[in-house]
Amino acid sequence: MGIDSSLPSLDDRPHLLGMRPVDLQAHLEEQGQPCRPEFARRIQAQLISHGRAEIAPRRPVPQRILRYLDQHTRRDRLEVLERAEDPADGFVKYLLRHPDGAVTEAVRIPLLKEGCFTVCLSSQVGCAMGCVFCATGRLGLKRNLRAWEMVAAWMTLRDEAPGRVTGAVFQGQGEPLHNYDAVMQAAQILSDPCGGRIRQEAITISTVGLVPAIRRYAQEQRPYRLIVSLTSAVGARRAELLPVAGRFAMHELREAVHEAAAQWSGRFTVAMVMMEGVNTGQDEVDGLRDLVEGLRVRINLIDVNDARPDGYRPPDEGERRGFIDRLQALGVPVVRRYSGGSQRHAACGMLAATRWDEGEGAAEPPTDLATS
Repeated sequence: MGIDSSLPSLDDRPHLLGMRPVDLQAHLEEQGQPCRPEFARRIQAQLISHGRAEIAPRRPVPQRILRYLDQHTRRDRLEVLERAEDPADGFVKYLLRHPDGAVTEAVRIPLLKEGCFTVCLSSQVGCAMGCVFCATGRLGLKRNLRAWEMVAAWMTLRDEAPGRVTGAVFQGQGEPLHNYDAVMQAAQILSDPCGGRIRQEAITISTVGLVPAIRRYAQEQRPYRLIVSLTSAVGARRAELLPVAGRFAMHELREAVHEAAAQWSGRFTVAMVMMEGVNTGQDEVDGLRDLVEGLRVRINLIDVNDARPDGYRPPDEGERRGFIDRLQALGVPVVRRYSGGSQRHAACGMLAATRWDEGEGAAEPPTDLATS
């Protein structure tokens, strides 16, 4: 049913923001509360689409159902600890506190179309992937977020936006495919007509390349845009830069990418985080050629964001231009993506909510990703 109440919480009742109407109807039926589909749709539209704190639909819902929901379910939201707007580009980073004291970040991103925004969502508290250039990766993993927590984060940023929020990007803290079921449930809720009302094509899920999860994604024919953040197409280098994702051989990743790309009607996206003197050489171009051969693909380039004094640096214009020219010779579109919010540490690779509740350490990196 998609109800995830198994993780630590001050209140373990099922959360309404983690359900689609079909999930709510099934839950009520299981609890001996007969519910017609239109009742469930009205309830979820009030709570999620319209962001109401109370359930008071214009069209009637039986009082027995409303009483049951008041007593046996939750609908609370997340607490906003901080908001920080980048004056350079209008990106707004939110620091959000969860019921168990955990803290995550989300970013409201202005789109090219005036008055429209998307929201970058976290999927975990911390991250187990250990990517060496990523601030979140240096935190380690504390826990997965539940579907309702991701939906609640999106709703908070939507409700405060000075315009329309038309999309969602699962590219914040954490590896989305390492929290596969909850992320897919959240995406379904955000794209539901009684939920976030986002077009499925406007939901993007990013992964560093967990092969079993990519294959599962392809087999399930998920309709959302999948981006594989490759960072390096050279196996040994990739294992150094992305320790967990680097456990999978390049030929395994290539097969998984081709399976996923076959399910997507548009161009499949492979992303590269460019680092000075690290991954902009001819060996990377050769590796990318092998990976994308036969695909309708675009290569998405972004400069690294590493705030450490001794951290990785983006390439200078000459190095960057040479890399782009060699990639374009492959005959595939190459897009250099802008990474905003860097002045407020809201850019890609910079999210690191370190105000976690004290006394609980990070979890160990996963040893078995076969079912991720």
